[in-house]
Amino acid sequence: MEYSAANIAAARSLQLTKYIHMSMVTFWIYDYAYLLHEEWTFLLRSHWSKMKGLYIVTRYLPFIILATDIYRGFTPNENADKCLVLDNVELGLNLVLVIFSEWFFILRTCALEQQ
Repeated sequence: MEYSAANIAAARSLQLTKYIHMSMVTFWIYDYAYLLHEEWTFLLRSHWSKMKGLYIVTRYLPFIILATDIYRGFTPNENADKCLVLDNVELGLNLVLVIFSEWFFILRTCALEQQ
């Protein structure tokens, strides 16, 4: 079976994207594992607030998004409906992450301006 140059270029691009995602996962896991004790000590000792909730969502939601993307990229799937559902889930999670991140930074900026 012969592959066109466009197919080979697309496959290389997809492979590079997946390598980048896997390297991100590796660095994130290292960072989270290295700082997990300090982070949980801080989170468990502080009182619950909106800011703490925003922090937890913005800190841990990227794991779910990246896991969805890696699952979608590495699992062969011929069902277009399942791919569409996974795309929509990832898009929704990205939207939630962006909104929560922006609120986190807005509240942090307001807190710094009041000091």
